Amino acid sequence: KKQSHSLLFNYKSCSIFQFIHKPNREKIGKLTLRRDSLQIEVQKAEAARARLPELQAKIARLEIEWERAKEMLPKEKEIPSLIQQISNSGTKAGVSFLLFKPSGPQLQTNYSEIPVQLKVSCSYHQLGKFLSNIGNLARIVNVPSVKITVGKKRSIEANLSAVTYTVAKGKEVQHVIPPRR
Repeated sequence: KKQSHSLLFNYKSCSIFQFIHKPNREKIGKLTLRRDSLQIEVQKAEAARARLPELQAKIARLEIEWERAKEMLPKEKEIPSLIQQISNSGTKAGVSFLLFKPSGPQLQTNYSEIPVQLKVSCSYHQLGKFLSNIGNLARIVNVPSVKITVGKKRSIEANLSAVTYTVAKGKEVQHVIPPRR
C-alpha cells in the first residue's frame, strides 16, 4: 500500500510538472526575454534623456546660425538691389561687362537659387578684385564656375556663373519638436 501511495504521489507530481510547471517555465522564458529587451530600451531612453540638455543646446546654436544665414539671404524683393551690388562690384574693380544676364529663380526645397551669367573683359588682377568684392558682399553670392580666355590688348575674358539664394516663400524651416511620450 505504501508503494502504491508512493507511485501515485510520483505520478501526480509528474502530471503537475508536465501540465502546470512546464508551460509556466516557457512563459517565464518568454517573459524573461521580454524583460531583457525592455531593460535595453529603458537604458537607451535614459541615455537619450541624459543627452537632452546637450541636444537642446545644439538646437539653440543651430537656430542662431539659421537666423544669421537668413540675414545673409536676400528676400525676393531685394534681388534687384543685390544684382546692382554685383554690377557695382565689377565697376569698382575696373571690369567691363560684356554680358550680364540674371535668370529666374530655381526652386529648391527650402530656398530658391537665382543664377546670373556674366561675361567680363579685364586684367587678371581686376578679375581677382571683382571676385573678392563679390565675396565680401553682405549677402551670399557664390561663383561656382569661372572660365578664363585670352582677350584683346593684354586682357582676359571671363565667363562666370554667379548664384545667389533666397528663402523660398512659405518654405522657411519649421521648428520640429518631437512629441513627448
